[in-house]
Amino acid sequence: MKHSGKFIVLEGPDGSGKTTQIGRIEAYLREQGADFISTREPGGVLVAEKIRSVILDVDHAMSGLTECLLYAAARREHLLQKVIPALEQGKIVICDRYVMSSLSYQGYGRELGEAVLDINKRAINVDGTEYWPDLNIYLDVTPEVGLQRIHAKDAGREINRLDLEKEDFHRKVREGYLRLSREYQESFATIDASQNEAEVFADIKRVLERLLFEGPQQEFS
Repeated sequence: MKHSGKFIVLEGPDGSGKTTQIGRIEAYLREQGADFISTREPGGVLVAEKIRSVILDVDHAMSGLTECLLYAAARREHLLQKVIPALEQGKIVICDRYVMSSLSYQGYGRELGEAVLDINKRAINVDGTEYWPDLNIYLDVTPEVGLQRIHAKDAGREINRLDLEKEDFHRKVREGYLRLSREYQESFATIDASQNEAEVFADIKRVLERLLFEGPQQEFS
């Protein structure tokens, strides 16, 4: 890639605690004086946020392929308008979800298979370069724990269309993530997200220190 920044993505099943941990990461990077932006998928730029509202609305039924294409469309505009410019400025980009989410949710959860990878390779290819993260931080949690967290009365989280899927769907999604973490192990750091928030962040912090402040590493998990 023709940039000097670092692209770090937080991945995980619903209820894995990504939003909470991104807040902790932001505070840590500010303490370090790092030049960074924090963003999310789908979303991050106006058109992608509008697509997000369509995808996640509980009243919007759609096929798995339609869902996949909408995610890919939002991803491309987010990449073009926000991620690439930040990377070219040498910034650290912290993103809530990216391609591995589509491979897990639509590829495995919706059982669309390799078509999802093909679609997303087109979405992240800009002038002949595919933009993959320097690191996927995968927060692993079982569907039972994740769904319990989502539906807790004090969760403070809006329930979206994917949250309402049956447990079997979420089980397929997690299995997809675990398979991908093995297939792409050179760019995955797997964190046990069943721990308490402080323990999870301590593990994430160690990974970030190795990537950002101690030089390149071959494997993170």
